Amino acid sequence: MSQTLRRIRRIVETQTAYSLWQAETLADLAGNPLGIAWRQLDAGAIALLARALPGPSHNRVVGLRGDLVAEVEPLLAWYAEAGIRPRLETISTYDDAALAGALVQRGYYQSGFQVVLAAAAGVAGGDPAAGGIEAVDGAGKLAAYLELHGLAARHAGEAARAAAPSGRLGARGISLYLRRQQGRPPAAAALFVKDGIGYCPPATATQGSGLDGALFSRRSADARHAGAEWVCTEADLMSARQASLTKMGFSAVFIRAQWSSLGGGLGPPVGAGRD
Repeated sequence: MSQTLRRIRRIVETQTAYSLWQAETLADLAGNPLGIAWRQLDAGAIALLARALPGPSHNRVVGLRGDLVAEVEPLLAWYAEAGIRPRLETISTYDDAALAGALVQRGYYQSGFQVVLAAAAGVAGGDPAAGGIEAVDGAGKLAAYLELHGLAARHAGEAARAAAPSGRLGARGISLYLRRQQGRPPAAAALFVKDGIGYCPPATATQGSGLDGALFSRRSADARHAGAEWVCTEADLMSARQASLTKMGFSAVFIRAQWSSLGGGLGPPVGAGRD
């Protein structure tokens, strides 16, 4: 395996592990009111489901490859039982005609594209000490963080109390951040470090979608201090975020294709039986 393919595999597995951490944290809410479930196919592929959180961010299959084509039908049946049509995501590096054909036959089309970018950890893009950035180091801050990610205050408080004593907060390579600088909308961001890769998911803010240079640089610097060789993130293809990351020294590593059902977001997949 070439060095480039090894790096891609490490990035994919790091992003998958982060998705698993997210699912486990939300599922820890008392009674699992969000209906969180998942199926991990292997280290680089996972299916995520959230019955109470409609939309593709929480109902998607990440990392589909040609050697996983046999999993497509069982996964779609699993989602159909929950009344959900998931988004399916494939990776350009693992392009496979049989997989693409299977998705098309089941009524899916390529509805969007993301580019995954990487740079050496510690890449500059703003002052990591600026911007009123706080590390999430307690249940109170964690609740505020989760509220910014769309959880109701009650659920956010429950999740924070569950995560903090269990050691999940700050463990398993996870670092969380808040920016609450006066005069700017609050923002929440995460850093996940695994096997020399630091993953920086896009920050969540109450307004706007631009790249927060200081918040990103703080995470990149912390990733370097944690032993990461590379930092990765994603952006919509040809977006302003991609342009900003490119100016910061990030380079495209691979493209992620997002497949959506022609029938929309909810209900059984195209071709499934009806009552």
